[in-house]
Amino acid sequence: MTRALGHSHPSRGSRRGLGLAFATFALLFGGPAVAFATWPQFQGAETHVGLSDGPSAPLAVEWAETDIDVEGPDARGGLSAPVVTEDGTVVTVAPSAVLGFSASDGAPMFTAERDFGPSTQPAVAEGPDGPVVVFTEGYGDNPPPATATPTSSPSPSPAGDEEAFDAHVNAVGLDGEPVWDAPTQLDALVLTPVTVDERAAYVGDVNGVVTALAVDTGELLWTAQLGSQVSGAIGVSDDRLFVPSLGARSRAGAVSALDASTGEELWRTTEDAIGGNPVSAAVVAEAGLLLLEAGSVVSLDPEDGTLNWHTEIVNPLRSPPFFFQGTASPAPVSADGSVFVVDVTGRVYSLDAETGAIRWDHALNDPSPVSPPLLTPEHVLIAADSGSLSAIDRDSGHLVWEVDATDRGFLRGLADAGDVLVAVAGSDDAALVAFGPDPEPGALLDDPSPTTFDLARLLTGYGLGALAFGVVVVVALRPIHRRLGPALNGDGVAEPGEDA
Repeated sequence: MTRALGHSHPSRGSRRGLGLAFATFALLFGGPAVAFATWPQFQGAETHVGLSDGPSAPLAVEWAETDIDVEGPDARGGLSAPVVTEDGTVVTVAPSAVLGFSASDGAPMFTAERDFGPSTQPAVAEGPDGPVVVFTEGYGDNPPPATATPTSSPSPSPAGDEEAFDAHVNAVGLDGEPVWDAPTQLDALVLTPVTVDERAAYVGDVNGVVTALAVDTGELLWTAQLGSQVSGAIGVSDDRLFVPSLGARSRAGAVSALDASTGEELWRTTEDAIGGNPVSAAVVAEAGLLLLEAGSVVSLDPEDGTLNWHTEIVNPLRSPPFFFQGTASPAPVSADGSVFVVDVTGRVYSLDAETGAIRWDHALNDPSPVSPPLLTPEHVLIAADSGSLSAIDRDSGHLVWEVDATDRGFLRGLADAGDVLVAVAGSDDAALVAFGPDPEPGALLDDPSPTTFDLARLLTGYGLGALAFGVVVVVALRPIHRRLGPALNGDGVAEPGEDA
């Protein structure tokens, strides 16, 4: 159910004009016209800033594809967050398949077999003969115990069992046919999204190895050993990779910069910059390299890894507010001098990108541990475990819109598909859901966070409470008053109008 609908997006004017031109062309030539955007990897691009120019609130469910087969040895891992190709094919990974759907209506486009493994997010790169979907597959000999949610964090195979371990990277075209002669073997499990740029595809595994592969052939280009598990998508900017890795009980985690061509380590953060465990992707934003520690948001200088700022996030309902989620790890998003993060309780925070100062926070009270937010020019969009999608105004921090999108829960992985935003939902009852501009918009909400102190509202509440209490007291005492009898005047006679 849509709670609030509202004005059209002010930046949509040019899009509407373009859309009208396409519609006119379609009417004249009898073909459909749909505008598509490309969202080829985690958070849209290799920098992972999460900024979309697609539709924003008010939105409505455009279509939902619920007839999706996620069969496998354990299908409760559900679907990965989707990626979108330039032609409007939405691609997602299931436990034992790679699936393609049309962004126009959700119709199935292709299916490719995949060795049973974690539903890690794929990436789409440009190959010599068109788009190539690069994905990881395989659990090896030690698959994880079954869980009831798509947030499982599988363990690698036991030490010393690397020879028996079977995990690899593979690639298919948009027809579902293999692109490489054979998959490229890995030595350990991959839980984090694939990253691609014009050079290669990059994956990081639970043993701390980063592997670079040629997109067209799958040829191994180089590997780099970081020493501890890679904990989020690898960020890329210019000639550098930025890789977050978990530490150990006696050692803090770190972010490492690698040469994109050779894998050579250029720098690694010290405990002055990263004192805990990085639990998110490395996001390459204008003001710095952003990531989440278990209890804070951190900005680093991408040139040398020194600390720009460190902001502790305190949520009295949950400590720590962020934690590693395996295939659904969180991440900050950033644009226009602001950083936005969502903690595991669904509390949204806005920080100044230059200083790290918290500008506002909004408690949605709807857990969102499995999906980063998505930014539109005006709003922060948050997908939640309940199946709802909410929009928070980027400037005020007020809730402006929300909709119950699916009764399957676990809504996650928002991606820009042009005229619609797409997300996945459910686990073994998986669905793909698309959101488009609401055809019957109304007024947007303007609701501050329920944790916001409002003196006028507080005094009004106290006044109404006192009035209600007074009414209750009068009503409750009336029977007692009648039992005590009528009031008497000075001569002991009942007052006029009272019962004797």
